[in-house]
Amino acid sequence: MFARYMHESGIEMGSDFYVDETANKYGHFEDLDFLNLQRKELARLFRSEDYLVYKDFTTGEDFVRDSKQLFQTKKVINDGDHWGWKDPRTTVFLEHWHQIDPNINYIFMVREPEAVVNSLCRLLKTRHDPIQKRKYLLTYIYYNSRILRFIKENRNQQTAILSFEEFTVDPEQKLRSLSKKFNFSFDPVLYADLLDRDVISANQSIAYLFLRNLLKKAKNVHDRLKPYFV
Repeated sequence: MFARYMHESGIEMGSDFYVDETANKYGHFEDLDFLNLQRKELARLFRSEDYLVYKDFTTGEDFVRDSKQLFQTKKVINDGDHWGWKDPRTTVFLEHWHQIDPNINYIFMVREPEAVVNSLCRLLKTRHDPIQKRKYLLTYIYYNSRILRFIKENRNQQTAILSFEEFTVDPEQKLRSLSKKFNFSFDPVLYADLLDRDVISANQSIAYLFLRNLLKKAKNVHDRLKPYFV
């Protein structure tokens, strides 16, 4: 939803997007060039798992070369215009992209752990699968811990963390804060025109049972991010 808004706001998010109409009828606005590059590297490192990862790793030489080339190609194509990309996997490659260009701006949209697990269970039909739910929580903890670590290590970095829950309540105030931080006009009227609440995942009853301690850890990571929320 927010990536679509950024694209409509004049930030070029790509020209060839990942399509999955079962999850979002408007699309995810995820640039396939970045998406496939990062999926391929994670799949190489984690035995075909290209998303649900929760351990540190070292990027390979091919990925380093290809990512530098891709970034420069996109930079040339956009020729000074505002551009970017969306892919949740970027979270686990933050330090790598920061080395490529320390001036990259980052906007993180963070959700509460129950909401993320709910969304993944609905998408992948794993509501009653405790093994998968455990993976979702471990991935949540790892991804958000990487954000926290990155922010602490790069305090001068242009980063903004948005709480999804807070954003849905008062998007206008959050967009004003983003506009000021990044010196870019994030128009609340345009966002209101594009907003379709039907694409936001509705809550369903999720049982955690023996995963409650893990859920508590996930909530703790979320709480540690709160001081950095816009």
